[in-house]
Amino acid sequence: MKDFFENYGLYKRFTLHKEYTPGGNKFIVPTDFVGQTFEYICKKEGAFRTFEIELEQSYEPYYGIMCNLSDDFIVEGKLNHTFKAICKCKSCKEYHIEFQLHVYSSDLITKDLGRISKPPSNVSTLTTPKTKPEIFIEKIGAYPEIKIIPNKLITNYFDRESNKWYYKGINALAQNFGIGALAYFRRIVEKELIHIIESIKLLPDSHDTEIQKLLDKHNEKPKVSTIYDNIFEYLPNSLKILGDNPIKLLYNQTSEGLHSLTESESLEKASKILVLLDFVIKKINEERSEIKDLKEIIKGLK
Repeated sequence: MKDFFENYGLYKRFTLHKEYTPGGNKFIVPTDFVGQTFEYICKKEGAFRTFEIELEQSYEPYYGIMCNLSDDFIVEGKLNHTFKAICKCKSCKEYHIEFQLHVYSSDLITKDLGRISKPPSNVSTLTTPKTKPEIFIEKIGAYPEIKIIPNKLITNYFDRESNKWYYKGINALAQNFGIGALAYFRRIVEKELIHIIESIKLLPDSHDTEIQKLLDKHNEKPKVSTIYDNIFEYLPNSLKILGDNPIKLLYNQTSEGLHSLTESESLEKASKILVLLDFVIKKINEERSEIKDLKEIIKGLK
């Protein structure tokens, strides 16, 4: 749940329950969300703070006592309702953000929420629906507008131009603009991939001589993909842990025609490129930092 509120943009579906059963599932009705906390940027204090969820005053009489799904929450037998979550900063107690949330099920759902884990002694079984539908949530509105803050490890690695694309890409992803996000991330990969390889070459567990040979061949014929195909065996173990060649995987994303993909396909591909790109750069930064720390220790021992 914290991941959903902290990191999910508009219209990105989050699974609340893989199998709903009456008698204990939370986050079905609005009052279930009251008191939940997550970390978010407080613009009043200019830092990440803990935010706590409240609802509009009209819901207050129902806090803690809503045990059944009324018709207000059911559409054609399925869970399907929206509500506003008011999220207040617990530090300044003034700044707040608002999310319009949509909660829904994949299939028919029983109206009885039960709120009991075991049946009474005089009842042999609880009545349960024939299916166990999935329950989802998504943000369909936000005020102020959702802005994703880039990870400093990433922004410190890129130059100004790549950081501009990265910022636009992650925020396009947050707004569910798949084609736009994919276009920005592909620009970054096309520009930065050789830079990434040069950084990897300097890591202690890399085969720097062999990587330099690949770089030299690439500089002679930049349009040939030999370097991306052959670099895996020379990577440090931290980047081999995936079992696949992360450099080649990133390079391959630049070859497919952008307009051959649908918006949803672009959204999925952009999300995966972002995760892989972040992984590679974080590993580079981690090993650089470890080398720096060790050098300081060695210097102190001399």
